[in-house]
Amino acid sequence: MSPINKETIHARLQKLAEIIDALERYRQMSLEDFLNDHTIQAASELYMLRGIEVIVDVGNHLLSEVFQCSAKEYKEVLLLLGEKSIMPQDFAEQNSDMVGFRNRLAHVYMDMDYTKVYDYLVKAPDIFRKFTKYFIEFVEQCQ
Repeated sequence: MSPINKETIHARLQKLAEIIDALERYRQMSLEDFLNDHTIQAASELYMLRGIEVIVDVGNHLLSEVFQCSAKEYKEVLLLLGEKSIMPQDFAEQNSDMVGFRNRLAHVYMDMDYTKVYDYLVKAPDIFRKFTKYFIEFVEQCQ
């Protein structure tokens, strides 16, 4: 096992905490208000995209440093996090689809379904917090 760069993990999880705080504010909006506010839609999309990127980045770092393995695709990162017991396998599997959502956020801007974006926005802070919890617990176990 290689040592984990705790500063790298801490910095990224701090960024994820900032993202969670921003998303918390937006998820308080009603669906109707969300659908009528293009600025909040865009901000929410960007924060969710970045949050997913942070999760994949931290996951890749842990897989590389601790297990000397890498994933070819983002979804595989999340699945490997469960396989390597960095987090519960069922949680990793349930949330591996967020990579597809990330791809839609990044590449499908012409026909985005903002009701689905809102649905994910409502769930994202809690999901991101669980990822943070599992990452912190794993890093502490490695000390």
